Amino acid sequence: MRSTDEDGAPASTSSDRGRQAPHTGVLPSADLFRATLDAVPDAVIVVGDDGLITAANTQVEPVFGWRPAELEGERIEVLVPPRLRPTHPRRRDGYSHRPMGLLQLPAYRRDGVEFPAEISLASVPYGDGRLAVATVRDITERLRLEAEADRLRDELLATVTHELRTPLTSIIGYAELLDELEHDALSPLGRDMLERIRANADRELRLVTDLLTLAVGNLDQIRLRLQDVDVLDLASEVVTERHRDARRKGVAVHVHGDSETLAPVTGDKHRLTQVVDNLVANAVKFTPAGGHVDVTVSALADSTVITVADTGAGIEPAEQKKVFERLYRSRSATADQVPGTGLGLALVHGIVEAHRGSVALTSTPGKGTTVTVQLPQRQPDD
Repeated sequence: MRSTDEDGAPASTSSDRGRQAPHTGVLPSADLFRATLDAVPDAVIVVGDDGLITAANTQVEPVFGWRPAELEGERIEVLVPPRLRPTHPRRRDGYSHRPMGLLQLPAYRRDGVEFPAEISLASVPYGDGRLAVATVRDITERLRLEAEADRLRDELLATVTHELRTPLTSIIGYAELLDELEHDALSPLGRDMLERIRANADRELRLVTDLLTLAVGNLDQIRLRLQDVDVLDLASEVVTERHRDARRKGVAVHVHGDSETLAPVTGDKHRLTQVVDNLVANAVKFTPAGGHVDVTVSALADSTVITVADTGAGIEPAEQKKVFERLYRSRSATADQVPGTGLGLALVHGIVEAHRGSVALTSTPGKGTTVTVQLPQRQPDD
């Protein structure tokens, strides 16, 4: 029989006391939700289907200038630049039904200042509807540091290339003077060695010029000297110049095209020569002995298309989108110690864009790579 205390209530035993639930430290759900939001280092905003802000964490104040309690109940458009507010509800409806990766979008502070933001969006089911959870980070300082790093890199490249051009120009100049000597002044072996000196010096000068273009011209400011260019003839000249390198590697290079169907392209001949030369040089470089490179020039409506196809090592799918970035080199090129700086395709991309054209690359590892350049026959300003 269970004992009672003096008031008649059942007396607790030691086993009863042991079964009493201790304090677990678990917060009520609302407090837990608030504490979790405030623990996130970035600004977090929760938005309902109606576009109203239902919750915000403490980080919204340093980012947007609003206290969380002031934002809750406001429409999300209060954080959107005024110029974008009319179209934002339609875009918001699209965001609310699927998660979005990191987006770089403009955001709007309480003091009226617009700033670049990195935003991650997630859609969360809640009751009969859904909530959109936005994580926002102000990236103003990061973009400033990136721009400063780009500026310093460009200044360094410009300085180095200027210093390299001076001795190269001198070497080429003296080589030309030697070439003008009487025929019997140099032996056939000497003439051959002189030709090698000139060819390699010219190649290095082109590389330095490309580097200078990348550093100073920023590619989007390339100035073109326009004239009518016979692209098929230009391609043939490039292949002739590259013939010795290709033959030394055991690679066959062929040019295809019907001159009767091709109209001249209004472009910068020197720059377009750089485009074809870089593409052919790359193709030969990455094609093993016994392989071949085909350069084809064809007409398409009011455009001229240049394709350079090789039977080389190919490029991994994950790297194909990066090959036109300046100074980028594929892992296989680095591992195999293939000579190069990662400048050629970046220059190609910049020159083609300056001509209002397009360039694309397709590749199959182990089978080869094809680069396609499409150029308008006439520039829009003509």
